Amino acid sequence: MRMTLSQDPFITNNQGKPWREQGRWPCHWIAYPDASEPPYATAYHLRFSAENAAEIIIHVSADERYELFLDGELVGRGPERGDPDNWFFESYRLALEPGEHHLAARVWTLGPLRAIAQMSVQPGFLLCAEGGWHETLSTGVAAWRCKRLPGYEFSVPQQTYWRGARISLDGRAFPWDFELGAGDGWQEAAMGEAAAGRIMDLVWHDVHRLQPATLPPMLDTPLRAGRVRCVAAVHSLDTQETPVSLADNLPDEQAAWQALLLGEDSLTIPPNSRRRVVVDMEEYYCLWPSLTVSGGQGGSIRLASAESLYLRPEAMSHEKGHRDAIDGKYFVGVGDLFLPDGGPMRRFTPHWWQAGRYWEVTVETGAESLTLHALSLRETRYPLEMESRFQASDERLEAILPMLVRGVQMSCHETYYDAPYYEELMYAGDARLEMLLPYVMTPDDRLPRKAIRMFDSSRLASGLLQSRYPSWEKQVIPPFALWWVMMLRDYAYWRDDPDYVRRFLPGMRATLEGFQRFMDGDGLLHAPEGWNFMDWLDEWPEGVPPGGANGRSGVMNWQLVWALVQAADLEASLGEPELARLWRRRAEALAQQVTAHFWDESRGLLAEDEAKRHFSEHSQALALLSGLLDETHRARVGEGLVTDPNLLLTSYYFSHYLFEAYRLLGRVDKLQERLTQWNALSELGLKTTVEKPEPTRSDCHGWSAHPLYHYFTTILGVRPGELGFRTVTIRPQLGGLAWARGALIHPLGEIGVEVRVEGDQLRARVTLPDGLTGVLHLNGRAIPLAAGETMVE
Repeated sequence: MRMTLSQDPFITNNQGKPWREQGRWPCHWIAYPDASEPPYATAYHLRFSAENAAEIIIHVSADERYELFLDGELVGRGPERGDPDNWFFESYRLALEPGEHHLAARVWTLGPLRAIAQMSVQPGFLLCAEGGWHETLSTGVAAWRCKRLPGYEFSVPQQTYWRGARISLDGRAFPWDFELGAGDGWQEAAMGEAAAGRIMDLVWHDVHRLQPATLPPMLDTPLRAGRVRCVAAVHSLDTQETPVSLADNLPDEQAAWQALLLGEDSLTIPPNSRRRVVVDMEEYYCLWPSLTVSGGQGGSIRLASAESLYLRPEAMSHEKGHRDAIDGKYFVGVGDLFLPDGGPMRRFTPHWWQAGRYWEVTVETGAESLTLHALSLRETRYPLEMESRFQASDERLEAILPMLVRGVQMSCHETYYDAPYYEELMYAGDARLEMLLPYVMTPDDRLPRKAIRMFDSSRLASGLLQSRYPSWEKQVIPPFALWWVMMLRDYAYWRDDPDYVRRFLPGMRATLEGFQRFMDGDGLLHAPEGWNFMDWLDEWPEGVPPGGANGRSGVMNWQLVWALVQAADLEASLGEPELARLWRRRAEALAQQVTAHFWDESRGLLAEDEAKRHFSEHSQALALLSGLLDETHRARVGEGLVTDPNLLLTSYYFSHYLFEAYRLLGRVDKLQERLTQWNALSELGLKTTVEKPEPTRSDCHGWSAHPLYHYFTTILGVRPGELGFRTVTIRPQLGGLAWARGALIHPLGEIGVEVRVEGDQLRARVTLPDGLTGVLHLNGRAIPLAAGETMVE
């Protein structure tokens, strides 16, 4: 059973002192002795005995990834993704019966073919056992053996190269039952570096700085779902250029494949056959697939996934049409290949999960028939569930709730992901919005905490953060560094852990000081070095606003103003008034200069460029959110934002900041108008929120799920009243709704809000959990709230 340790685990030496306080652990990393260039897979094995029934605690890590087995059964996978300074280990509590046992691990080392998010120091495996089991089990102490696992080939699909290689496994070369130490070729594992939780050497070497896993185990739930849409004979297993034709469907075989998928029956493919099977999961999933087969030597099976089928056989066209339709469309997917050896009950599982709504199984048999005993699917993701509730008089808002929830769930794994099917990377701009959603869904804040920590670890000498992290490929999007500043403030208000926030204030200050080096003689921000992405607009090449490549950008300057204001508020709330005054002074000075250089009097708007040719919702929204426009400018910008038809519109992503501005203006009706864009996604058959408007590359991007946040914080109006959410402020805005109600999960319990329109007034009922107080702002009044129910009629 996987354990979750505290940040100060109880790993102790014989004197009862934590190993990590001592710097080094009493075990070593081990590795295959004959170094070669990756990619490859390595097996590690240890045979041992237990005289009596026992319970053991072990701590496990690897570079790059491991699968851990006890007596041939999978125990767990890891390690949780991090970087060399935050190299995570998992802890397991295992029950042993008296007798002989086998511990084994399969360690994947893909090297240059690994996912961009997968960092590495040096290949190896680590297992450290507690108490009296240390000498028997720990690597570098016990007699661990290892060998390379032949049969694997690795290739990187261009369509999803960020996620690294997929595999082909030749079962004829593979050493089956390696988990039990079977077969030859085993040799003594080579001992490597001492395991370390702290660096205490004279020279700081590149090592794995071990840290306890911060997250619970990822979801690992068996799934019996999906609908076989088509089974057809094909001339070749290279099906990308062949459209799916429902006219070619074989109904009898379709029923047999459906029974296999649901675990109701096995299926035998006769010799010299080729079949293509298209499965619609009818929902977006991240899944570990597994095949159990017998026979079939000389044949092959390919498992591939796709978010949707395409109108043309090129994935880069992004043209997919209605997502429910498959007839006449092309399956352009990514997957893994298995070549059976003819043996009985061979089980094939790829090294990494796959994402999407659709699956394609292509099978070819030679002279021998192939029996498929099981096609098993297990759902994986972070165990994020929707614990809050929302309802409204406009059923369209509720209609897209499942899509919003699923969109963020599919983007939550060992880190936040921008897209589970494509990059599988945690970008600060994406993560800032994805982090807001758990605050209104669940009390669990472990994934937000990790995101803050990892981006802090990514900081460069310039003070700026890397835009995506963990990542072995360096990328800098300067605006994303400022979203991290706001990410930190968000956490400070939504969760009550000021000491955790204080850990990152030095990093926040370094980031803001990093932007100072790009301030010019006019006191304006000149485009920092890097990719200055702000939003995906056709009019902004590569998402960079006017002046953002090598000049001065209005929206980028306003973002810096707002970040400085947020930092000032955070410093003041945490007892640093001098630093708060510094950030506030810089914010006010910059706001004055941005207004002077980018204000267009004739339009009553803030331009994106100093020539006053480009105007967008982006600058208006961020300027309003900064709170540093004077009353006259604020009124005109607010009016222009809601009435000017010629402003460039925010995309799905940046609309969060537009919605925040609508809230300030009291124009939630405009927010609700824009939500029709999300309803249109549902009408296209989409199950998750997208990257950008059609034709979109990615059908699943968590950054577009942010309306879920606004259901609770803008329509119901529930927001933290002070640092740590120790009080609540409720400012409901119904816009065009007749009523709305819901319950938001707070660490102390549920905050219930019900609001309805009666004449020209709002009526409300609010319920707070014990220990929480607040203020309800309604009909121009500020009404104190105590724990329990408050009625305002």
